[in-house]
Amino acid sequence: MTALTSPGLTPGRFRLAVRRPRVPRRWRTPLMIVGFVIIGAWVLVALLAPLISPANPLAQNAAPLLPPSAQHLFGTDENGRDVLSRVLYGARVSLPLGVILVLLELVIGGILGAIAGFFGGWVDQVIMRFTDLVFAFPTILLAMVVVAAMGPGIFHALIAVAAVGWPVQARVVRSLVRTTMQSDYVAVSRLLGASSVRALRVEVVRNVLGPVVVLATLGVGNAILLLSGLSFLGLGARPPMAEWGSMIASGSQNFQDWWLATFAGLAILTVVMGFNFIGDALRDALDPRSVTDEAYGQARPAAGEAA
Repeated sequence: MTALTSPGLTPGRFRLAVRRPRVPRRWRTPLMIVGFVIIGAWVLVALLAPLISPANPLAQNAAPLLPPSAQHLFGTDENGRDVLSRVLYGARVSLPLGVILVLLELVIGGILGAIAGFFGGWVDQVIMRFTDLVFAFPTILLAMVVVAAMGPGIFHALIAVAAVGWPVQARVVRSLVRTTMQSDYVAVSRLLGASSVRALRVEVVRNVLGPVVVLATLGVGNAILLLSGLSFLGLGARPPMAEWGSMIASGSQNFQDWWLATFAGLAILTVVMGFNFIGDALRDALDPRSVTDEAYGQARPAAGEAA
């Protein structure tokens, strides 16, 4: 018997080629990585706050206004509560409420914008004029009016910000729907017998989803800023709840005790920066021109190897 051998292939050099899944280059940008690291770290902090917190955020078991030290890394507030613990527990308030707020805005604004862009005519005019009316007032002032009418509280602040934040999503979705409905591939789909509902579900939603995701990611940071601003003004979270905006408000009354507001402000800064990084990276990744350029860049070496 003779062994079957391939020319140039020895048993010692035989290796099984395994194709490893590769993440596209547009999803591996520095902004995307840094943003996910920041937000991932804060999500872990929010989930593990009861385990990693050095003290009860509501317990007044230390001397008031102690500066940062080995015993209290972020110092204590005017009531003797550990500032580090309150910052950690504040993530359990700001992060979920920011995401919930953006989802509410997307539901309200997305539905109204899709209806206006799909039907057009007087329906579009009525919805857009009402949207312009809400846009005419500064967001924070209108939110303050809504909260003042319902009463202070974090739940009322959430409703107020959602009530004044939906016009941005409505106008973006309406513009995207109108542009998509006027495209050639939607017209061809309609000529082939597709119903209006199917064209909206298959063609329009698929092309609108990317920009809406980017807008929602960027909107989480703005939502956290608005909620913290209302708490800073005394219209959001009420004492003794551990919330970053209210912590900054108490720190503003004690300027000489810099640690009261500094660490809560840094928490807001990093969270908003992380969501903005992810939103900017998603905008670049979902850009059709960047996808085409990447595909072209991968095709050129393959064509050269074939030649």
